[in-house]
Amino acid sequence: MNDATLTVRIHDLAHGGEGVGRVEAPRDSEGEPEGRVCFVEGALPGELVRVAIDARHKRWLRGHVVELLAASEAPLRAEPPCPLADRCGGCSWQHVAPAAQAELKQGIVAGQLRRLPLPPKGPHFTIVASPSALGYRRRARMHYTRTPGGLSLGFFGHHSREVVDCERCLVLDAALDWALQQARAWASWLPSTGEILGLSNGREVVLGLPGVRPDPELEAAIRAVIEASQAAAEQDEQAPVLLGVQLRGGRGRHGVGQTWLELDSVPGSATLPVVQGPFTFSQAQAAQNHALVEHVADMAAAAGSGSAEGPRILELHAGVGNFSRVLARVGRRVWASDADREAVATLQRTVERWGLSVNVKRAQAERLLAKLAEGDRPYDVIVLDPPRAGIGEQAARDLAQVVRRRVVYVSCDPATLARDLQAMLAADASLRLVDVRVFDMMPMTPEVEVVATVERSGERSGDRSGAGR
Repeated sequence: MNDATLTVRIHDLAHGGEGVGRVEAPRDSEGEPEGRVCFVEGALPGELVRVAIDARHKRWLRGHVVELLAASEAPLRAEPPCPLADRCGGCSWQHVAPAAQAELKQGIVAGQLRRLPLPPKGPHFTIVASPSALGYRRRARMHYTRTPGGLSLGFFGHHSREVVDCERCLVLDAALDWALQQARAWASWLPSTGEILGLSNGREVVLGLPGVRPDPELEAAIRAVIEASQAAAEQDEQAPVLLGVQLRGGRGRHGVGQTWLELDSVPGSATLPVVQGPFTFSQAQAAQNHALVEHVADMAAAAGSGSAEGPRILELHAGVGNFSRVLARVGRRVWASDADREAVATLQRTVERWGLSVNVKRAQAERLLAKLAEGDRPYDVIVLDPPRAGIGEQAARDLAQVVRRRVVYVSCDPATLARDLQAMLAADASLRLVDVRVFDMMPMTPEVEVVATVERSGERSGDRSGAGR
């Protein structure tokens, strides 16, 4: 840590939500030259800030705001709603006005994709703002440390592994927040440190305790909470219910109560619900996920317009079937794959439950693409939702060779998305980026979910009629 401070004018936001600016005046003993690029945590475009320098690089500096010298003309900054905002690392955008967050995130995405031939802002480059900035989050991973006084339960602090005790989290939905807090009563049976996973559908909650082995007394304590919540729900339909807790210690798995729940059951919607537990991935917000899923379905369906049968769809990184359930509605046939054994098993149960026309396969996406490219086995549409690391340049080139009509790429990291899209478009000149939709899935954080749709103009180079059937 360096005690030096500099005056920095912020002009943009970097990937990850830091302000990007240039030094305006040297204020440290080393006389840092004006114009040096500085990444500033807690700063917003248009602001003049005094910055404490945390790290120096030969090309840039990194620091954090210690004083706001001049505000931006636009109303971007707000008082953090959470009293723990200065310590808790769970939400790094508490200082950003909720009304400004969506537009700022669209700017971050545009900055990361700036080297690509983007469609103009408007119908084909838009952002879907979150309907709520607080109380939206249905999935969480809290950390804990056992202390003489009980359990310190919450999120890690800023740039530290120290747990900031959080008795109430304003971002979590009420049922999830309530259920996670119940774990405080189980402190004596938990390891000295660990984490708790929670998943909520707005009223019902399931929890996961990794690294915890079955114990009769712990099970009794958990069942007491389950039974008490169910009794309360009989008197009050809005009362939260803990359905169950899954313990995973060593290689064993042990459930107390019901360890799965139904997600995304939207009245009047054609989107089928999925059933899953706390150890498999789901999007953080129900309302935005519904919009995300419907948009992906629309983008995939457009590739089959004019065909009564619909497109043949390959889905990579399918997870538990968040998109598979709607792709089955718009495609002639869907081949869905994922490398995670538990996610694949969960997806298979959903397929069987609803009788979906989806062929489920456990496979590593990059290897599968290489095999399909080598065998010249194309698909009309490829939908993929990879983890933050993306698929990589070689897999992106393979994807360009395999797809016939459209790629619908869902990403939580605009930087790796940009890398993969560049490789894909460079591999085949007939591919073009036709639509970018940004979803503000996690307000109070700089995180975004982006759907980039790539379309082929004309037939695939060297395409063979009937290939891949």
